[in-house]
Amino acid sequence: MKIKRLLVFCVYISVLCTAAIGPMMVVDASAPAGWRNLPDFYVFKDKVSGWSGSGAGELETVNGNLPVDTQVTYQNLPSLRFNLKTTLSSYWMSVILCMAEWNCHDVSRYVPNGYLEFNVKGKNGGEKFVIGAVDHVTERPSGVEKTITKPITDYCTITTEWQHVKIPLKDILDPSLGMDPYNAKAIVLDKVNLDPFCVWINQLKLTSPDKENAFPAIKVNQVGFLETSEKYAYVSGFEDDFKAAAGTQFQVMRVSDNSVAYSGQLVLVADYDANDSGERVFKAIFTDLKQPGEYYITVNAVGIDKSPRFKIGNDIYKSLLVDASRYLFYQRANIDLAAPYCTDYPRKDKSPQDFNCALASNSSITKDVSKGWYDAGDPNKYVITGAQTASNLLSAYEMYPEVFYDKQNNIPESGNGVPDILDEVRWELEWILKMQEAESGGFYCCVAFTENFSNGQRVIMDKKDNVGNIKSTNDTAAAVGVLAQASMIYSKYDPAFAKKCLDAAKSGWAFLLQNPNNIKAPGGAYPADNDESSRFFAAASVYRATGDSSCNDYVKSNYKKVYSSESGDGSFGWENGFYNYMKATNRDSNVENGFKDSFTKWANNKLNRSKNNPWGNVIENGNYYWGSNSVILGCPREVLLGSAIFGTNSDDINMMGRSSLNWILGANPMRKSLVSGYGDDCIKEIFGTWSEDGLAGIPKGVMPGGPNKYNGANISIFPAKCYMESAAEFTTNEHTLGWNSLLVFMAAFVNSTSPIPQNSPDLNKDGVVNMTDVILLAKVFNSVHGDNQYIASYDLNNNGSINMSDVIIIAKAFNTVIT
Repeated sequence: MKIKRLLVFCVYISVLCTAAIGPMMVVDASAPAGWRNLPDFYVFKDKVSGWSGSGAGELETVNGNLPVDTQVTYQNLPSLRFNLKTTLSSYWMSVILCMAEWNCHDVSRYVPNGYLEFNVKGKNGGEKFVIGAVDHVTERPSGVEKTITKPITDYCTITTEWQHVKIPLKDILDPSLGMDPYNAKAIVLDKVNLDPFCVWINQLKLTSPDKENAFPAIKVNQVGFLETSEKYAYVSGFEDDFKAAAGTQFQVMRVSDNSVAYSGQLVLVADYDANDSGERVFKAIFTDLKQPGEYYITVNAVGIDKSPRFKIGNDIYKSLLVDASRYLFYQRANIDLAAPYCTDYPRKDKSPQDFNCALASNSSITKDVSKGWYDAGDPNKYVITGAQTASNLLSAYEMYPEVFYDKQNNIPESGNGVPDILDEVRWELEWILKMQEAESGGFYCCVAFTENFSNGQRVIMDKKDNVGNIKSTNDTAAAVGVLAQASMIYSKYDPAFAKKCLDAAKSGWAFLLQNPNNIKAPGGAYPADNDESSRFFAAASVYRATGDSSCNDYVKSNYKKVYSSESGDGSFGWENGFYNYMKATNRDSNVENGFKDSFTKWANNKLNRSKNNPWGNVIENGNYYWGSNSVILGCPREVLLGSAIFGTNSDDINMMGRSSLNWILGANPMRKSLVSGYGDDCIKEIFGTWSEDGLAGIPKGVMPGGPNKYNGANISIFPAKCYMESAAEFTTNEHTLGWNSLLVFMAAFVNSTSPIPQNSPDLNKDGVVNMTDVILLAKVFNSVHGDNQYIASYDLNNNGSINMSDVIIIAKAFNTVIT
C-alpha cells in the first residue's frame, strides 16, 4: 500500500517543460510633453497630517493638528492657522507637518534646484517664526532624526497681506547639512520667542523645475536564468535622453574574462509605456545562450552602463529557496535567535509575555500562547495571516516536495527526518492550536501589544467596547482550514500531531456551524466584514481530510461566490479553499466543472496580461496597490496550482511564473532586486524590527510589498516606480508573512523545473527503471545519511535523505531503458 500511495502521488507531479519567448505588445506612441516634469508636492493643500501641540495648551490645535481655516483662504484654498494664543509658559511647542503620513518620503529629486513654497500672512504683521525640515534615518549613529530650521525673516517680512515665499530646499534639506532628503519626514514650524502670535499658511509645497530621475537602463534578473529557460533583459529609459533604438547591438559578456558570450539586437516592446514606467522599452533576448557561468550585459549606445551581474545555471535558485524559507525562522516568536542557527542577526525573544498572556477582557485568565510567527514588521501575531501563510507553504510542499528536505534551512529542528519547511510551519501551527478556546472550538484572533507599546503589555485580543470573549469566525475558519490541511501532510511524520490538528479543525468547524453569521475580530489589523472566503477554505479542507458531508454541502452552496471577475486584478478567488477541495476525493461534478470553466477563463486573462504588459507581470493599467508584489507573484502561483490540478500546465504558464520572478529580482523599471541579498542592486533596508537592532542591513531572502501608487503616491510620477527603499516607509517597504510565502512558492517552482544532478534511478542496475526500483527505494524511505549502506546510491538528488523527491525522480523515469 505504501508504494501504491507513493506512485499515485507521483501522477500529480507536473512534467518539466521549457518555455519560449512570448509575444510582445508594441505601443506606437510618444510621450506627451512634460510627462516627466516633477509635479508640485503639497505638504498642505486642504488637509493636514502630522501632530501639533504645546506644554500647556497655549498653541491652538484641533485633533492634534493645526486648525484648517476655511474662512481665511487664498486662491480658493484654505489655510493653516498657526496660532500661539498666549505666552508660551510651558516653554515648548511642536508643529510637525508630515509629508507622507508618518512615513519617510523621497524628496531628493527636488532638492538641487527646488523650493519650499507657500503663501503667508499675519494677524498684525511683523510676526516671527522658524520653518524647516526633519529627516528620519534609522540606526544613524549621530541620531535617528535631524532637523534644520530657518527664521522666516531670512526670506520675508510678515504683513497682514498675503505674500508668496520661496525657500531654497538646499537651505533645509541639502546633504551638505547632514540631512538625508531620501528620508525626509516632515516640514516643521516653531517659535522664535515665547510671545503670542498668529499667522496663516496657504499651499505649502515642494517645487522644482527638474525632471524625474532616470534609473539605470539595463534591467535584468540579478540572480539569473536556468540553462534552458527563456533569457532576456529590458533596456529602457526616458525618450528625451535615451539613445538606444530598435536594432541597437547588445552583448552578453563573461565576468571571468570580459569576453563576448552572445550578441544580438534590441527589440522594441513599447515606444511609450504610459502605464508603468513612462519609458521607451526594449528587450535584449539571449535565450540561446545556455552555457553556465556568470555574465553581464552591455549595449552599444551612449550613456548606458553595463548591467548588474547574473548567472546561468540549473542550481542558481537553490539558495533563494533556503533564504526565503529562513525568513520565517527570523519571524519566529518566543525563541532567542542565536548561533549556530542565526549568526548574522541574532536577537532575544521580543515577547516573553506570550508564555503567560492574559485575555484583554479578563486579566485574571491567562494562556500560554507562545510560538508562532510575527506577522510583519511589527511583533504582533495574527491567526488569519498566519493560517493563510502556513497554507501557502503547505501547498508549496505538496506541489514541489522534491525541492524540500530535512537539514535544508539550518533551523533547530534540522536533522529530525522531517523536511525543514514542515518543521517551520509546525512552529506556527502549534501557536494556532493554542489560540483555540477548548469549550467552544472558536479561535481568538491575535496576540498583540496594547495600544501603548511602551508599557510592554501583551494581550490575547478578545474584547471590543464592553463585549468580551470574542472568537472571530474569520480567524476560526482560517485556522480550521490550515489545521485540516496540515493533518493530512503531517500524518506521515507525526500521527499524534496530525490527529491533534484534525480534532481542533473538527471542533472549529462545529463552532462555525453554530455561528453562521460573521463575528468580527475585535482588534488588530485584520477585522473582516465578511468571513465567506475563510469559511470556504475551512469547509474544503475539512471535507478533503474527513469527507464530512456538511462541509461538502457548504462548498456546493457557496462555490460560485469564489470566482473573481475575469478583469479583476487579484486572485482567482479563495484560492486555498479551491486548492484543497480539488485535492479531495468524491468531489461534486458541478463544483469541479464550475471551477474548471471559471479558472480557465481567469487564468487565460492573467496569461494575456503577462504577455501584454511590457514588463511581463500581471498588473494592468499601472494598478500597483499595497502589496503589489503579492499580485505579481500570487497570480502566477494560482495559475500553476490550478493548471496542475486540471492537467493544463503549459510552456506559457511556466514562462509566466519565471517572468514574475524576473520582475521581482531586477527586471523592473527601477532595476532593483526586491529580495535582500540577491543581486548587485538589491534592497538593503526594510521596514521592520531589523531597523532597530543596531546591525547594518537585513537577512537575505526578505521581500517587501513593492510599488504602491496610492499610498506611495508622489514617490514617483510613474506607478511601477512608487517604491521607496527606506526602513521608515511602510506603505511600500514593509514585509509580511503572506507576501514572503509567495516568494517561497515561486522559488520552489523554479527549483522544481531545473534539472537536478542525480544518481541513476535504475537502482538494481538491470537496465530499466521499473517497479523493482520503486520497491528497493521504499525499503529505505525516510532514511538519512548514515542510516544504511544504500543511501549513497539511492539518494537520487543528493540532498541527504531518501524521500518523496527521490520517488518522483523514479516516477519520471518509469519504464525508461538505461543505456
